[in-house]
Amino acid sequence: MAVDLPRTSDPPIGLPPSRSLLPADGALAAEARRLIRRFADPNLVPPAWSEAAFIREVGLVRTHLAPIRSRGGLAASFSREAFHATPGEGRDDVPGAVRVAYALRWLELRSRRSVPAWPPATIASDAGS
Repeated sequence: MAVDLPRTSDPPIGLPPSRSLLPADGALAAEARRLIRRFADPNLVPPAWSEAAFIREVGLVRTHLAPIRSRGGLAASFSREAFHATPGEGRDDVPGAVRVAYALRWLELRSRRSVPAWPPATIASDAGS
């Protein structure tokens, strides 16, 4: 006897969809928009983002993502990563180096030009999802 199970991508009935239920491309677009907003206001840039270890990690992850040539491919890779889950309510949602690297690659694929270094001098000029 076949059992009809709901698809895991469907939000529970009666509850609004959460960010964690967004498809990977929607989650990456949202992450990129947050990154742009943070760079538009220097007070929103976490101090940890300018630490040498963070800068190295962003660079390393970006190197691994560089061969990905489409947003669909990037979204598929992002969806396989466990790190992109949203922190719980009331906690600071400061993305780590991996999420930042994915958001940067998302923006690069849109503009078809690379962001040469981290932290980029002007990421706000690449605005758009």
